[in-house]
Amino acid sequence: MKFDNQLRHATGIIHTYRGGVPLHAWLKDFFREHPQMGSRDRKFLSQLVYGYYRLGHTLKEMPAEERILLGLFLCYPQASEKIYAQAGEFLQYFRPQWHERVTASLQEKIAYCQGTGIDLRPAEIFPWKEELSESIDHPAYCLSFLQQPDLFLRIRPGYEKEVLEKLQQHGVPYIFLPPFTLRLPNGFRTEELFTPDKEVVVQDYSSQRIGGFLTTGHSPLTTHHSPLTIWDACAASGGKSLLAHDLLPVADLTVSDIRDSILHNLRQRFGVAGIKNYHAFVADLTKPNPSIPARDFDLIITDVPCTGSGTWGRTPEELYFFDPKKIDQYAEWQRRIVQNTLPHLRKGGSLLYITCSVFKKENEAMVDLIRSSNPGAHMELQRVENIKGYGEKADTLFAAGFRDPLSDAR
Repeated sequence: MKFDNQLRHATGIIHTYRGGVPLHAWLKDFFREHPQMGSRDRKFLSQLVYGYYRLGHTLKEMPAEERILLGLFLCYPQASEKIYAQAGEFLQYFRPQWHERVTASLQEKIAYCQGTGIDLRPAEIFPWKEELSESIDHPAYCLSFLQQPDLFLRIRPGYEKEVLEKLQQHGVPYIFLPPFTLRLPNGFRTEELFTPDKEVVVQDYSSQRIGGFLTTGHSPLTTHHSPLTIWDACAASGGKSLLAHDLLPVADLTVSDIRDSILHNLRQRFGVAGIKNYHAFVADLTKPNPSIPARDFDLIITDVPCTGSGTWGRTPEELYFFDPKKIDQYAEWQRRIVQNTLPHLRKGGSLLYITCSVFKKENEAMVDLIRSSNPGAHMELQRVENIKGYGEKADTLFAAGFRDPLSDAR
């Protein structure tokens, strides 16, 4: 009866939820309305629902109950120890023949399902192959949705020894990825050991790798004066700004976003991080905006609004409900943002263009546009990369670094 009720609740959620708001937020409201559910039951029910959406666009006509069970079977190894045991009992109850194979590889599970007559087509999980950036491995990207991405932390400068000692003292399993990344199991409660944004920053591995565009020999940054002036034009909650501050601490930092409520969260994070000397303003950069400061910048970071398709492993409901018409809409917003920020780039300065998208219209097509956007001279492309997190249980990002070619003339 318990397992029947859990499947009934999961099916009810699937039939009721219609996207529009993040699934994790929707589930919080649902659980608030069902206080009789304990913490373990809430986690397991979430596992069932997320497994359903991880199947993306394959088998969308399958009855919800069957698809929930299939999602649990294919995504089974990602569950925590307690949920792992509960999932085993659940599958044993409904599909004992699947339970016997839960330790098989993902490819073996897929082959088994196909052999039993289930028309499972992994290539349909993410059906927009023709829209992908060319370097993205479509089959591998599709399969990546069947595993939950890991939790990643970035250790802030000066806290390396303290952070690692705390993890070791509390017996927390982790993998250290130099120079400052920690890979941790999902379910680790960062705030129980650390003060987020002071000692560590919760930041995806691929997002942390953006730091390579700022510090390596391939960096587009060139400046003949100090401090370096940086404008994080689409700062959101400030993750890239925090990264830039930690890697380039002498920089003169300016941040902006479309709403003051967004910047409010950024200000709180900056306060915890000890960042006090910065400038902030509100601006809708899809339109010409007089509120942009009358100054030029050495570096403009445009981590532009996008489809977020490179992060859907964390939010598979967005994959399920995505309308591909939005690709062109986002590409148009990105074009406007670039055209409205470039005039504020200092001669010889650098532009860092970032998306968390895997679509070429948001990525490579925008590179071509940027290279021809500077009146009188083409922007020089210094470095471009699809930061492929789908093989690392991380997000997939795109980044391109440009330089105004007039640096030698100033």
